[in-house]
Amino acid sequence: MRKILGYILLMFILVLMPVHAVYAYDTGLITSKDQLKSPGVKIGVGVGSSSMLLVEKEFPNAELVYIELNEALPALAQGKIDAFVYDYRQLQIALATGVEGVKLLDETMDEEVHIAIGLSPVTDIDGLKGMVDEFIDEVRADGTLDDMYDRWVIQSDYVMPDFPEIKKPKMKLVVGTSGIVTPYTFYQGDELCGYDIELAYRFAQYLNADLEFKVYDYGAIINAAASGDIDCIMANLNVTPERAQALPFSQDLYTEKAGIIVKSGISDSSIGAFFNRVVTSFEKTFIRENRWTLFVRGVITTLFITVSSILLGTACGFFVYLLCRKGYKIANSITNGAMRLIQGMPVVVLLMILYYIVFAGIDINGIIVSIIGFTLTFASAVIGLLRIGVGAVDNGQYEAAYSLGYSERKIFFKIILPQALPHVIDAYKGEIVGLIKATAIVGYIAVQDLTKIGDIIRSRTYDAFFPLIAIAIIYFGLEALLGAVINKMEINIDFKKKGQAGYLKGVKLNDKD
Repeated sequence: MRKILGYILLMFILVLMPVHAVYAYDTGLITSKDQLKSPGVKIGVGVGSSSMLLVEKEFPNAELVYIELNEALPALAQGKIDAFVYDYRQLQIALATGVEGVKLLDETMDEEVHIAIGLSPVTDIDGLKGMVDEFIDEVRADGTLDDMYDRWVIQSDYVMPDFPEIKKPKMKLVVGTSGIVTPYTFYQGDELCGYDIELAYRFAQYLNADLEFKVYDYGAIINAAASGDIDCIMANLNVTPERAQALPFSQDLYTEKAGIIVKSGISDSSIGAFFNRVVTSFEKTFIRENRWTLFVRGVITTLFITVSSILLGTACGFFVYLLCRKGYKIANSITNGAMRLIQGMPVVVLLMILYYIVFAGIDINGIIVSIIGFTLTFASAVIGLLRIGVGAVDNGQYEAAYSLGYSERKIFFKIILPQALPHVIDAYKGEIVGLIKATAIVGYIAVQDLTKIGDIIRSRTYDAFFPLIAIAIIYFGLEALLGAVINKMEINIDFKKKGQAGYLKGVKLNDKD
């Protein structure tokens, strides 16, 4: 009971802390662009975006903070950054959702942002750039492009047209997108839609091609195109000189002003207003557009990656340990080298190397690559644990078994291993917990796990509270679930926890038995 009360009190504190942090009064509010020219001003920009270049040019004394829109809004309201520069239309849309504590300056950046389609330099579709430019010329000439921009961007008419199924496609078109930029590429329920998504469908119809979408973070989408994992990028992509060096671009789709959003100052911080915001946040996060189904999909993906990696990693690690157990120099040298390489590298780097380099020329699902990467890391941990556990068993056990005529195989599996496992079972559980949390990075390789789903939902609601709290609670539940399974296994493995009836099973207590 005390633990439950403690958890409730902790959650209450966590809930109330943001109220005072976000809605406290600030006398140093920014009201014009000129104030951003002062040294030390923190301005948020998207990774590799045109906004970054515009800020560097107009505000050379500013400190750049690389952050996306759904993270920038709460950071602004909490005073962690002083301003955020982004697509003017998207900032208007964000404010229209009821985001509090921030405002849009009347002034915009001096130069406009150029938006185009990014093209893979190693695509399998011959003459793709020419076909893209011809397609853009055609839909611009017949007014389709202007109509799309008017519906999605100006009028906020978020209804996707119906497109006929292509019966006999001549090719396959793989389009990379982000899924987090309203109204260009975003989710309604569990369906991708937006200006860029409609454009991709129209281009697929133009090519008579089968269409596939892959969803990436902006930090990874350029690498995906450069490595050939996708044929093109349709994601409100800014054209920058550095990006143009990595891959070719189509002609401009349109240009857009770059707006500046800053902290607005005092907001209603009463208890009633706070609870109203909580209720609204809950409705936007879970109820609206059945977004709870996205969380379910994310949980299934996370569980599949985790359980598959645990099973395969345990089996792989155990098999490799058996190969190395006799002390073969070649096997041990290869294993030790691979373990140092895997353990000395951040998992996110390992996954990106596997996805964008090792499997660059192969059409492979990001979930499979994730399982391969986590299987390698978990197998490495299992090998180390087995070495520790077996090393903890006294050598006298071997000598006694040999004297009784046991074979090498029976000695290991019947005598040594059962005594070794209890020494490392707690560490094994710790590795599982670490693996569950590590799966949060798979969004870098186009996998929509639980954390990525949270990012997608935050990109629609512009609210961090419930998506992040929900993700934390779900991860806690998954860890508890898998921990309970391992605890059950531990009882069967550790004879000390079986009780008298367990560890005397099969033993004759007297001659009459």
